[in-house]
Amino acid sequence: MFNKFFLVLISLLFFASFSYSLKIVSPVEAEVLPGSTIELGKISPGQSFELIVLGEEVNSLELSGQFSEWADSFVFYEKNTGIKINVPLNASLGTKNLSFNAFNSSDPASSAESFNVLINVQNDLWSVSISDLSRTAKVGIPAEYSLVLSNESIGKQKIELSSDLPSYWMQKKTFELDSKSVLRDKIEVSPKHYGKREFSFVFSSLYSSESKKFNSRMSVESSLSSKYSSPSYGFPFFTPVLLSYYFAESVLSLLVQPFLSPQ
Repeated sequence: MFNKFFLVLISLLFFASFSYSLKIVSPVEAEVLPGSTIELGKISPGQSFELIVLGEEVNSLELSGQFSEWADSFVFYEKNTGIKINVPLNASLGTKNLSFNAFNSSDPASSAESFNVLINVQNDLWSVSISDLSRTAKVGIPAEYSLVLSNESIGKQKIELSSDLPSYWMQKKTFELDSKSVLRDKIEVSPKHYGKREFSFVFSSLYSSESKKFNSRMSVESSLSSKYSSPSYGFPFFTPVLLSYYFAESVLSLLVQPFLSPQ
């Protein structure tokens, strides 16, 4: 008799736990057991991530405890429920234990399921590589650089590329990376003067103060038409010791340029 009662009790508990099962579907996939702790991954100060769960009786998530102020807004994806978490820019580094309650807000009598997640707050979770930092180019012909950007964080990353080149050589560009992703892209520099030029590419996170700088060198070859079209973009500025030469050449170009222009 006792054995039958015990089996019935175990079965009821099993089906009850099954019917109220809760799963995390993003940023990782994991079954959530009562009182369990799930490790989500790494994220940097200033970034955000979305915790998405799936549960038949769940339509709300609540961040409680020490980090409750990090909660931003609710998000919904079909049958999934989630909450956006902002990691402050001044957050201390290290492992953080976040406590959540999952519940049905339309049923006050329903009980909440509590669970914890671990996030590791770190700096420098994105990287950039760029090809051919020392190269030869020709005036008027864009020089192409290949980029590989990677993001190890569970949050999205947005990176801006700038340079100390004039804006008519290269425009700023912004890259958006999904969580734990790699992006391959290309940029172009359009040289307008001949000579040698040293410059820098600077990649900066728009979510933090982190930046990465790459020094580059370009030797630009000229053509006859490019030499005498330099006044369109100002004097060449690569080698200041030759300013007197550039000045005389630019004056001469003003006289020669009409004969080079198409009639």
